[in-house]
Amino acid sequence: MAKKNKAHIISMVLSFLILGAGAIFFAEKQSEKQRLISQTISPQIMTITQKQVISGNLYPIKEIEVKSAIAGILETYYVNIGDRIRKGERIAKIKILSEPIQIENAKTNLKTTEITFERNRLSYERDKKLYEKGIITPFEFEEIEKSYRISKEQYEHARNQLRLLQEGYIPSSNVSNVVVATADGTLIDLPLEEGTPVVERNNFRDGTTVALIARLDSFLFRGKIIENDVLALKKGLKLTVLPTSMPGFTTEAIIRKISPKGYWEQGTMKYDIEAVFTLPDSVRIYSGFNATAEFILKEKKDVIAIPEASLSFRNDSTFTHVLINGKLKEKYVDIGISDGINAEIISGIGIKSKVKK
Repeated sequence: MAKKNKAHIISMVLSFLILGAGAIFFAEKQSEKQRLISQTISPQIMTITQKQVISGNLYPIKEIEVKSAIAGILETYYVNIGDRIRKGERIAKIKILSEPIQIENAKTNLKTTEITFERNRLSYERDKKLYEKGIITPFEFEEIEKSYRISKEQYEHARNQLRLLQEGYIPSSNVSNVVVATADGTLIDLPLEEGTPVVERNNFRDGTTVALIARLDSFLFRGKIIENDVLALKKGLKLTVLPTSMPGFTTEAIIRKISPKGYWEQGTMKYDIEAVFTLPDSVRIYSGFNATAEFILKEKKDVIAIPEASLSFRNDSTFTHVLINGKLKEKYVDIGISDGINAEIISGIGIKSKVKK
């Protein structure tokens, strides 16, 4: 009887040991399964947008060169770079370098033209009365009036020339030694130093630029695009512009120009593009800012996608690790477009698959 009890006890102990071992094995299997699942993710349905980035710079759409109407040397500036200025405001003063002989000649010319003008004026006033009485003919009076008007213009010109040489301006005209703004905007450059010679603007030469004014609410993005991407662009296409020095700020620009002629640079054919955009008053951008512009090359909606980090590449093939029957197994997949973070899956796995992170 004792032997039977002992055998029974041994049998029970063995049964508990087997059950315990089985439970431990099952628990380890479950733990391994959970560990593998925690290392996987499921594909997602999403929109993948493939973008291209262009490097470039920002410039005001319109830059206005302000020039002097008279020659001389720059005496002083009344403004500073960065000042906002209104049309007609003073920018600089030009010192006229007049020789004594020029002033004396101008005085002599003024005296001569004044004598001629006074003589013609008296003649005009006398003959006008005779014309009104019908004593002289209309033709005779027209010649008298013509002489009077010509002498008056010559006298005014001589007086203005002398005043310009002596005082630096002509009150009755826009000719002055004070250079004023020709448009509203912001002063982006004052290129001269005091004492620099200034050449006047006229019909035969452009003259010296005294200041540069720009409208800083309307800008151009100027960039270069490579040959492979130029066909994806067209006038009117929208770009997203991101100034490098203004993190978090973006604005939308419209392409207005794509150069039809490329040039060879660093082993690649490149083409110039320009896109325009406007800025709110609260945003300040300066001419020449570095920037990038993004545009959409391709876009696919509602596609199966996984992170690119879950893919591996070998030769010309793409693989991912898929959880199959409790094990991660390498599997070939066919991919489509990618945005650099997620890649489209064309075939190889489904939406219910589990792939390694």
